[in-house]
Amino acid sequence: MTKAKKLATSQIEEVHVDRVKCDLRAQEHQIAICDNFAPAELLTYAAEKGFLNICQRQGFEFEKELLSSRLLIENSKSFFEFPLSSILCPQNVGKNSEATLVLSDQSFNSSSQKLEILKHFVQVMESQGLNQSIIEDAISVCDELFTNAIFNAPFIDPSNQFNPGVSRTEMEIIYESGKFSRIFIGKDETRLVIGCRDPFGSLDLSSYLKKIKTTYDKGPAAVINFGPGGAGIGSYIIFDLGASFYFGVLPGRLTQLCCVMPLGIGYRKRSLLPKHLHWIQR
Repeated sequence: MTKAKKLATSQIEEVHVDRVKCDLRAQEHQIAICDNFAPAELLTYAAEKGFLNICQRQGFEFEKELLSSRLLIENSKSFFEFPLSSILCPQNVGKNSEATLVLSDQSFNSSSQKLEILKHFVQVMESQGLNQSIIEDAISVCDELFTNAIFNAPFIDPSNQFNPGVSRTEMEIIYESGKFSRIFIGKDETRLVIGCRDPFGSLDLSSYLKKIKTTYDKGPAAVINFGPGGAGIGSYIIFDLGASFYFGVLPGRLTQLCCVMPLGIGYRKRSLLPKHLHWIQR
């Protein structure tokens, strides 16, 4: 970590991070700026050094990511209320902007609804003229986000993150009365956002990020049976397919995870892009 520049208009700082060992922990008002960090390095600075907003200069839409970082620091509530506009147009966040960006927003409370929702999302993205590669990857992300919301979120013990695991093939999971999750997709000219929100707020994001890092460090095959409640392979898939991530938890109230994918870029090029990461746990 080298110099920190205080922005003239606020108390938010851009902290320029390099690979020199540094034991200083981040402050909530800081945005980490770095160059070509691999996913495991990025996750280290998030989960272990405490940086909540990390933007990479060579990452996709770097300047827009900086604006979203500032918004999340100044008013994190906006992300929970208006996730699409907070990500895609942070200078114009609100109900009207959200309506112009959303392609589909589906509520669900049962595992049996997944196939219908995924089929609908495919049709919506095809109607937008998106290429098959991005559609397939986006559906993989949707599938994993839905699965997390149904099979993990209701059963995680917030005190220790233990999930005893439930059958994903032999039984239907239905939320208790009155509870619903929502899964949504939206886009602008250059980015597609896939997001999911559940009403439990049971996820500890630091543990979640560390589990993804473990998968990067050891490889997916090595951790396929890692611990109770799954190895986090689904979370690794989400992180691998996206270029930017917005994760937010209000404990006991809600969890909202969003994956951002560049449009007009194939998987091979997307996989080489340095990733951005933003997370909030209140």
